[in-house]
Amino acid sequence: MRLERHVQFCLQANDPVSARKLLATPDTALARLRVFKDLTLKDGVLEGVLAAPFVLIGEVRFPFRSRFTLRANEAELTPLPQREDNDTRAVLSGTARLNGDRVCYEASVALQLSLPEGEKWGGRAFRKMAEAAFERTLTRTLNEIS
Repeated sequence: MRLERHVQFCLQANDPVSARKLLATPDTALARLRVFKDLTLKDGVLEGVLAAPFVLIGEVRFPFRSRFTLRANEAELTPLPQREDNDTRAVLSGTARLNGDRVCYEASVALQLSLPEGEKWGGRAFRKMAEAAFERTLTRTLNEIS
């Protein structure tokens, strides 16, 4: 199952100099949003997880890896490949631009989760309920970003 959303949001800084620092450190900037966790920026690669809480199973973590490219007044995130054995993942891409004392983002976030196919009618019914819950929860989680 895959759910994709386009989001726009701005992060406020104290002044234009602080906004420029925020643009250059996406691990610090995105950590302001509670859905992003375990963010690191190393050698131009931003890694972390997007976390979504589910009532019955707890928090589901969607890891992501993106190339971070900083230019004069903007930055770009480009998705990087992840381990093939990970069925739960996020794909994060987009741009961030300086806007005075704010950094404004336009991003695409795609979340993927593999659910087992049900062999009998009960298993298939559970899968449909799980997919509906997944979509509702992730929609709420992604709405927190924008």
